[in-house]
Amino acid sequence: MKALLAVCVSLCFVVEAVAQDQKSQQSPNLKQYYSGKFGFYQASDGLNNGLLFGIDGITEFVHYRLILSGAIDFYQKQNFGIFKNPPARINQQAMILLPLHANVGFQLVSVSDADTRAYLGAGIGYYLYFYSVEYQSESGGLFGGLSSNTESRNGGGIFGSAFLRILIGQIFVEPRLYVAAKQEETLPGGHTYVANPSGYAVTLGFQYR
Repeated sequence: MKALLAVCVSLCFVVEAVAQDQKSQQSPNLKQYYSGKFGFYQASDGLNNGLLFGIDGITEFVHYRLILSGAIDFYQKQNFGIFKNPPARINQQAMILLPLHANVGFQLVSVSDADTRAYLGAGIGYYLYFYSVEYQSESGGLFGGLSSNTESRNGGGIFGSAFLRILIGQIFVEPRLYVAAKQEETLPGGHTYVANPSGYAVTLGFQYR
């Protein structure tokens, strides 16, 4: 977890350095930004709602009213139920989701007097998940009882998304829909879980230039 946070912080510094370098090279028809956001995320198949964080780098083609972006989101949760056939007892579990995606958006509205713009777009990407669980399941055998198990799994899948970004000055609100491929895996004892980040998020962010 500490290593992951260190990577995220390093990415933030890299993005900021690149943005500052590009700022001096921008043309009137090409603008570049980066942004950070956080907000409410509601997923499918047992992943409870929670906080979603994200950063992205944006290139705006002013003449064509288009934006292109590359983004990474982060979701972490410890209280959820993703098993089809749960074990007798789950002592501890944790899930980390990292959706990586590229997006394209079209400018729907621009009100220069109010410094307000709205973009509608879609994206495609690949999500990574990291799952760990400590649980007890029925051991079977002549005397029955429970056996303790500790497992760690990781995987991923492709996903698509649709979004609306409403930008007022440097502050934005972004509703986003995620549609992802499910990943299923069976742990010892025949317990099958489903990783599925399909859902929606509503985030608030700050866009820098």
